[in-house]
Amino acid sequence: MSLHHNTNELDYTILIRFIEGKASPEETEVIVAWLKASPGNQALYFQVKDILDQELAAKITAADADQSWQRVLAQLSAADQPVTTVKKLSWLKYAAAILLLILAGGTGVYLFMHTGSRPAALVTLVHKKASVQMVLLPDSTRIWVKPGGQVKMRDIKEGDGREVWLEGSAYFEVVKKAQTPFRVHVPGMTVTVLGTSFTVNEDKRHTAVVVNTGLIKATAFNRELLLHPGERGMVVDSQIQMDHINPQLYAAWKDGDYKFENTTIDEIKELLYANYGYQVEILQPKKFRGTRISGRVLITDDISLCKALGAMLEADVRKDGHRIIIQPK
Repeated sequence: MSLHHNTNELDYTILIRFIEGKASPEETEVIVAWLKASPGNQALYFQVKDILDQELAAKITAADADQSWQRVLAQLSAADQPVTTVKKLSWLKYAAAILLLILAGGTGVYLFMHTGSRPAALVTLVHKKASVQMVLLPDSTRIWVKPGGQVKMRDIKEGDGREVWLEGSAYFEVVKKAQTPFRVHVPGMTVTVLGTSFTVNEDKRHTAVVVNTGLIKATAFNRELLLHPGERGMVVDSQIQMDHINPQLYAAWKDGDYKFENTTIDEIKELLYANYGYQVEILQPKKFRGTRISGRVLITDDISLCKALGAMLEADVRKDGHRIIIQPK
């Protein structure tokens, strides 16, 4: 089936800000309306996001990023269908837009310089806010902090920037520095890594760490666990336990990019609580026994959450306060 694109012009800079979680409420409305206009727009969104993710993660060159963007346009044009007009920036303008996003602080991006090493008092790096915040540490490690979360570290004028104290939940992309491990302190657990990506989640139920890439050491109650990608270390009843989950799903709250892979209804219940604090009530649960979902969807708000799950589960899904109610059609 062909994907038809909305022909309304869309400014690429606004799309970048939305993907980075830095769009204004007005810009968000524009992007959400554009996404709802056609399945093709959603496909284009994911292609643009992949390019941006690749540039940030791999530090690709200007020429590489430009070629990637040209390939997206070529693929869309080759499909013999209307193509959304997106204003393409020159690389210098693109790089400037990214730099402005980093410096703007719209969702709390901070840059710090390292000037010493003597331990000092803890200072609050990220204060509790109702939106996702991203912080860039002195060693270029990046942290996305979930709404309501807080991050502290040693005074950056005297600390090495490789040790933080977390309250709440956050996603980490740690830059490798062999001589200095990176440590995250969270109630009930300490996480030690060299260079990797992972999610730390601390809520009323459990403290847990989920590994996306690399190898980490989780320490709790005098016990250590070495965790690999796809593994979760979780503190339960004063013990640390390990199980296997899809790590991408547990980091998707930061950008709404969910990639379900044979996900069960029980996993969905756990995911919605871990990512959003929602209690899930399933009416006639026998109807969903054996149900599994797969696919990539963009979840930006409660409406898109209910709509996406409803379509994938072939069910009626609605939100009632802090509850998500799922029932057969």
